[in-house]
Amino acid sequence: MSKSKGNVVNPDEIVAEFGADAFRTYEMFIGPFDQSTPWSMESLRGCAKFLDRVWNLTEILVPGNEYSKDFEKMMHKAIKKVSSDYEEMKFNTAVSTFMTMVNEFYKLKRINTAEFNTFLILLNPIAPHITEELFGKIRK
Repeated sequence: MSKSKGNVVNPDEIVAEFGADAFRTYEMFIGPFDQSTPWSMESLRGCAKFLDRVWNLTEILVPGNEYSKDFEKMMHKAIKKVSSDYEEMKFNTAVSTFMTMVNEFYKLKRINTAEFNTFLILLNPIAPHITEELFGKIRK
């Protein structure tokens, strides 16, 4: 991108249209930091849609203080993988893990409180605004 070529993306406009979390998620998801990647509005829209799906997980939220048998293995693998990805600055693979998890929750049409809480803790560094709102929503 170059100002002289007129192909600069204005982050303020992106945040105004999609929100700061969608912008952050897209920035983390587009690829490793040491590689250049072309900007894609379609991928940005995909990240915004992903965050909408995260928000809507509250519609399938069920009580539960422990991981369910269906998700216990997935949750522990995700904790290990995402923690490692954050340490190694592999944010794109962490976001991919979150997307896979959301698909699994929707597949079984449920997520319990313990699973949702852990998911939000893991997602928080990538999308802090939505996770803080969801923490407040589920703790009422």
